Parts: sequence; structure tokens; C-alpha cells
Amino acid sequence: MHKASGLIILVLLWLIAISCKGKSAVMNGIIEEPNRSNTVSICCDENNDLYQLLKTREQNCQRYDDIAEALKASPGNETLLVLAKDYPAKKTMLPADFYTKAKEKNLKVFVEFPDRLPSGETGEIKSTEKERIVVASTFLGKEHNLSIVDAGLYSYVNVPDRECHLKGAKVAGFKVAIYGLDDTPNFPVLFEDDGVLISTTKLSDFLKGRYAPYDNCRNVLEGIFSLLSIGMDKEDVQWEPLVKPAYGPEDVLTVNAYQNAIERGAAWYEKSRFLIHPDWKDTWKQINIQKLPVGPPMDLSLPSGDGSLGIMEGHYSWINPDGSQQYRYWLRGDCVAESAMTYAMANNIKGNPQYQDVATNLMNFLFNTNTFKTVSSKDPAKSSYGLIGWADTHTNRYYGDDNARIILGTILASITMENSTWDKQITELILANFRTSGKKGFRSGALMGENIDQLTWQVLMERDLENIAPHYESWLWATYLWLYDKTGYKPLLDKAKTAIKITMDNYPANWLWANGLQQERARMILPLSWLVRTEDTSQHRAWLKQICDDLLTNQVACGALQEELGIGGNGKYGAPKSNDHYGSTEAPLIQFNGEPVADMLYTTNFAFFALNEAARATGETKYLEAVDKLADFLVRIQTTTNGRADLDGCWFRAFDYENWEYYGSNADHGWGAWGTLTGWTQSFITTTLALKLKDTSFWDITKQSTIGSNMDEIWNQMLPGVEH
Repeated sequence: MHKASGLIILVLLWLIAISCKGKSAVMNGIIEEPNRSNTVSICCDENNDLYQLLKTREQNCQRYDDIAEALKASPGNETLLVLAKDYPAKKTMLPADFYTKAKEKNLKVFVEFPDRLPSGETGEIKSTEKERIVVASTFLGKEHNLSIVDAGLYSYVNVPDRECHLKGAKVAGFKVAIYGLDDTPNFPVLFEDDGVLISTTKLSDFLKGRYAPYDNCRNVLEGIFSLLSIGMDKEDVQWEPLVKPAYGPEDVLTVNAYQNAIERGAAWYEKSRFLIHPDWKDTWKQINIQKLPVGPPMDLSLPSGDGSLGIMEGHYSWINPDGSQQYRYWLRGDCVAESAMTYAMANNIKGNPQYQDVATNLMNFLFNTNTFKTVSSKDPAKSSYGLIGWADTHTNRYYGDDNARIILGTILASITMENSTWDKQITELILANFRTSGKKGFRSGALMGENIDQLTWQVLMERDLENIAPHYESWLWATYLWLYDKTGYKPLLDKAKTAIKITMDNYPANWLWANGLQQERARMILPLSWLVRTEDTSQHRAWLKQICDDLLTNQVACGALQEELGIGGNGKYGAPKSNDHYGSTEAPLIQFNGEPVADMLYTTNFAFFALNEAARATGETKYLEAVDKLADFLVRIQTTTNGRADLDGCWFRAFDYENWEYYGSNADHGWGAWGTLTGWTQSFITTTLALKLKDTSFWDITKQSTIGSNMDEIWNQMLPGVEH
């Protein structure tokens, strides 16, 4: 009995071992072999991303240039991929008998961007604007339903609606389409037609097209491989992004990492051809004057300007199929001033005379041409006298926050270059904003020249206005405090203190926020820091501590500042409230609080600059350490690429610090997740790195500025009768 039992056990163990070696499963009546990968025949270009992925993972695949040849050579019962070659200009033209012969050979077939389906011809080629790709079936598992892949500005062939694995649609959400697909127009992207897997767009160039987020894109590829019986382990379905951070989250920064980041940050302007050159000025102008001044990527073989004609705004956020990005051709006063600051500071670090020349040219372009001026803004009798227009296309629109950054940029540029040429104009610009703000120190988001010139500056100064929105208001208060420190003119201090007190008394319940509450905190730190510099009281330190501590509550281990939306009713823009709302206005990078995103356009860049001022003003170890962490984080996430030079050495607006990739909700209609800005972002990050490297602050380095030395004359001209 015992011998029989032992024999039975041995037989069972032998059967189990055999089944483990050659395990098979029966699905839909067909015996599948999960560990076996089909032989793959591929018709595509040599540099196709999907082909290269299979090839480098030692898949049994063979590439062909001709569809008919690939079909003929494909072994029966194996896999055939026909990937788009002339996308997006031309459809994939299939042989007349393609589907019939593929079926006769029992091939598993995948076709991209086809001229026809097994069930009929495809329609016209359509281009997308804001549509994302959404998982619309359970082919990846229920947990991935409605997950999003951002594929940039892709094109697709139109086909009748049907059951799909993937659909294209304008949807809101961070990585998941939170409002679903029912209420938004959508179209098929990936589906099966008579046993053939069809993609109406080109999914196979996921690397060149910079599809994101990485994990969602990888999941889609894994799903396609599974449907086609291409055996790929999860760890094999990976690639190095075309544009990636300079360092990983755990990489040790090199000794000269800061210097390199500053140099690369400054060199990016010229490499990208943002500086306007006479040879192509007319071409630029034709796009700049459009209602939406967005145009094709610059031809990087063209010469770079020297600053004497200004500088363009930056990259548009939407990504082209080849991975390039359109440019925002706008010529803005704030970007000119901030870029001058960056060039001056980079020269101070590197000792590059060319940088000094560009900075000087940008300053002269800003102040000594009529580019950003109107007849009234040059007339001392007008209320708009001394103000600088938002852009060369909007010379009579005066944003206070833009003028504040112009002031800061030009102050630092002039003192760094030891050039007092523009002192009078900078002083006039500060006072022009001062006298167009109300008696409580608030000014509103933007003043229009045609409106304020109908009033006297005295009337404007007496307005009983409160606009508790630090993003738009607070940095002007910082400039008043800075000029007070140089001149002792008390109205500057009084107006700044009044506005700051009202703002802090209303924190946070009544704060008006643009894209998020973190953004407003980041802006408020600068005037609070300089208030401590001018009047170091326990109350002023308490205010600064309150805002800094609340901001830093969201600083994570890697140094990033997590975004945070504010109280719902106080948000000017906020996250999209519907699919239709997506991409229709300015917007944050997150849909809900808790999503792991840092914003280098509205928050992190300005927080970095302001926290450095707070740390130097107070000597607080907590702030010094926060600045160190933030600096390391920004050095790590500066872009690097072997692709287009215009994407090398910059900072995109969005960064997902958990997955260490450039990603966020691209809901903003103009300044989205992959946007860059020569001003706001590039300038303040690069400049603050330089200040930190020199172990100083804006306040300290500009302490001996001669701006304001002729204050009596300017004050009496612009504010006659106002006691000081």
C-alpha cells in the first residue's frame, strides 16, 4: 500500500513538472502558448520606434520596406505589422488583396493609418488640436479603463464609430478621463475589424512623438503586444525618452552641476533661436501679429540675434509628431527684461563678453525703442506715462505683475553689468505703477491705457480698491519696498505695508488664486521677505513664517513643491469642470490636490527666487535647507536631449516627480505642461541658481544700486504735491 502511494506521488510530481515546462491554456477554443512569441514580420521605416524596441529586445522579427513583400514572407499563423511610413501626410496604401491573403495565412495583423479596413475604405485624414487618447475597453484590465495617453498633435483617418480599445477625445483629467467619454465627441483609434487590429493613427512612433505619461503609454504597448501574440516581458517594454531630466532622483550631482545648469540655461536662448535676427525678422513678424502668435519650430540653421531686436516668448505646449514643438512668437516686455537679467548673471558667473553684449542690447531695446510704448506712455502729462506695455502687439495693456518682473529684471541686469544708463527709466517705471495703484496699494490685474488716460493719476491713487490676488499684485509691493530702502521715501513703504496687511488678514479664506493656492503663496514670499528687510518686527516675521511654512508643507523629499488648488469659489481658472472646458482657458497642471506635479511656470520658479530672499533676510535654517533642496531638484530636472537643440537646457512647465517625467494635465490653452518661457521660467530659475552659487540674494547684490539717486527730480515730476 505504501509503495503504491509512493508511486502515485512520483507520477503526479512528474506530470506537474512536465506541465510547468510546457504550460498551455485553451482560450476561445484555440490553444495559446503564453511564453511563446510569434515570429514578427514588419513593414516600416528602419527608424520606427516600435521596430527598434522589438529589435533591441532580440525579438524574432524581420523588417521589410514593401507591404506585399512583408505579407508574402510572413510565415503562416505568425504576426505581421504594417506601420505607417508617410504619416501624417499620406495613408498607408494596402495592396488590393492584402486582407484576403493575410486571412488565408491566419496571420495576426496590425495596420496603422490605413487607406481601408477589411470592412471598407477609411475616410479623410483629420488633425487633432486638444484630443487625447483614452483607453475605452478592458483590454488592459478594468483598472486601466479611461486612462489617458497624451500623443500631442496627432492625425488620424476617419472611420465610423464602433467598439474600440482606444478612442480619441478632448477629455479632462490628470492621467484618467474623470468625466468619461459619453459627453464629448470621440473617434476610434484602436479597434479590431474582422480579426485585424487597426490603428487610425500612428502609435508606433511613441518615442519620437514623446507620448506621455510613460506608464500609460507602456501599458498600451503591452496590450497591443498581447493581442498580437508578441511575447514581451514588462521589463523589456521600456525606452529612454527623447527629452529627459539631466539627473535621476537619486543621482549624485557633480561638483560643477550648478555652473553647468546656469551655462546651459543661458545657452538655450541662442540654441533655440529665440533672439530675433534681422535676416528673419520679417518672417517672425508675420506670425507675431496673428491673433494667436504661434508658428512652426525655428530653423536652427538660421542665425541667432544679439538682443537688439528682442526675444520671443518660448515654446507652445503642443508636441508635433516628430517631437518638435511650435514656438510662441510673441514679443513681450517682461521676457525681454528677464532674459537680460539672465544673460547678465550668466556673464557674471561665466565671464562671457557675448552675454554682456546681449544683455545690454536687450536693455536698450526695452527702454530706448518704442516697441512697448504708446504716445501716451511717453507723455508726462498722461497717467500711463512711464509704464511698459505687455507686448509689442498690446502696448496699451499694463499688467502689474509683468511690470514688476520688468523692474526686477532690469535692476539686477543693470547692477550686475555696473551700468547706470537706465536708472532714471527704472525709477520712473516703479513710480508709474505706484501712482496707478489705489490708496490701499492694489492695482487690479491689468490696466488699459485708453481707460486710465481718461483719468488723472490722482484719481487712480484715490481708488478704494482691494484685489487680494498676490500673483497679480504682490511683486509690485516688493519693488516699492526696494526703492524705499534706496531713497527713504515713506509713501512707498506705507502703501506696501497697507496692502500686505490687508492681504495677510484675509489669508487664506479670501485669497483670489489664478491657477492654484501654491502659486499665490510663492508670490507673497518676496514682499514679506523685503518687509522684514525694511522693518524687522515680530509681526512681519510671523507673516513670512506663516506663508513660507504653508508653502513648504508641500515640499517633498526630492525638493519639488507639490501644487495645490485653493478654495473653489476663489479660483480664477481652476481645474476643468467638464470635458468641454478642457483646453479652453488658462488652467492648473492638476485636476485634484494630491497629484504629484510641480509647476515651473507659476510656482516653483518664483518660490525658488523668493525663498532665497527669505532665507537671506532671516537666516532661518529651514528656509536655507528648502532652497538647497529646491535648487538640487531644478538642476536635476533641467532638460537634456540628443534631439532638437531647442529642447536642451530648458525647464518645462510640468514635472511629475513621482514618475520623474515631464507630465501634467495639458488643460491650459496656451501655457500647458510642455511649454517653456524665456522669461518667467528660464530666467528666474537660471538667475536664482546664479545668485545661490554666488552665495547672495537679489536684495544684497543690489544694495549699492544708484537707482533712485535722482528721486527728487522724478518724484516732483510724476507725483507733484505728494508728501514724502
